[in-house]
Amino acid sequence: MSYHQTKGVFFKCFPNWDEYPSWESFKAMLYTPLQNGEQLVGSKTFKGRYYILKAIAEKSPNKEHLLKKLEPIDPKQTQFKKKQRIGIDAFKDWWYSAKQEAYTIKNPRCQSSRHNWLWVAGMAVMYGLRPTEIAAAVNLTKPFVTDDGITIKALSDPDNQDNYLVLGDYTYFTDSEGRKVSIKTGGRIVAPIPSPEMFEFLELKKPLLPQYTPRKGSKPKTIVTGFEAAFSNRLQSMKCPVTQKYAFRRLYNLLGEKYGLPIELRARLMGHSTIVNEGKYKTEGIDATLEVLKGVSKLPIPLNVAIERLTALGVDIDAPEAKLFLRVIYQID
Repeated sequence: MSYHQTKGVFFKCFPNWDEYPSWESFKAMLYTPLQNGEQLVGSKTFKGRYYILKAIAEKSPNKEHLLKKLEPIDPKQTQFKKKQRIGIDAFKDWWYSAKQEAYTIKNPRCQSSRHNWLWVAGMAVMYGLRPTEIAAAVNLTKPFVTDDGITIKALSDPDNQDNYLVLGDYTYFTDSEGRKVSIKTGGRIVAPIPSPEMFEFLELKKPLLPQYTPRKGSKPKTIVTGFEAAFSNRLQSMKCPVTQKYAFRRLYNLLGEKYGLPIELRARLMGHSTIVNEGKYKTEGIDATLEVLKGVSKLPIPLNVAIERLTALGVDIDAPEAKLFLRVIYQID
């Protein structure tokens, strides 16, 4: 969120710094009810208001009076949104159903929009990206050449088996005046979940970026928020089981663990630290554990275990062919 949304809107309520802000005005701002009708005290909003007003009080001539009034109020957040999660089977079922329904839409523009946002949803799961990060990909339909001269193939290239995605610093859409819209996590390369079957199922080789026209006069930072909101709204209209876009990132993180990607690599690909990954994106529960165990059973077994099993099957592990296979599979020098 922008400075104006989080702090500036409060500071603008006190344009004349020669006048003392009153406690009555502070209290009115602090205790304004939430629009959704939920409990205010203990919410994230209440906590945010409290510390912003405290910052204003610190700059006020009558700060001792205001701070004394604020002191006994406990701003601690006690209400938290439940983290939504979705399993890969539930996601595939919803995605396929929404895809088939899209073909029945008679209005070409509406049908195209449905396909576009479903493509974004698939990319969010397979790459663990935020919608605006997907909008900043630079090698969707053309190759990207690094500063060192390394060519990364276009995602749409049928010969591209790695399917690496390069994120630039700006989205494909601009504001109404043509100014570029930046993302915070650009300038990196990401890899998809290593599941060719899922990649093909979600038709990700056919990039379909949604048409997005920001409101006239919108600032670049608020345009990013608008694109994210548009994605959430489309999920709701398509009856997606989850409405939090981060549910798809959690699914990516879970699938990454299932396919053996270490947490350090998952965190790097998702653009954050291992601490953030563990605290914000780790999926708990029996279902999540079972999903990971499915992948563990398919991971390569240790070399010594492989030798024992091959020997038990009557394979001569000293034979040249057997040694060659083991050397290639386990990268033995």
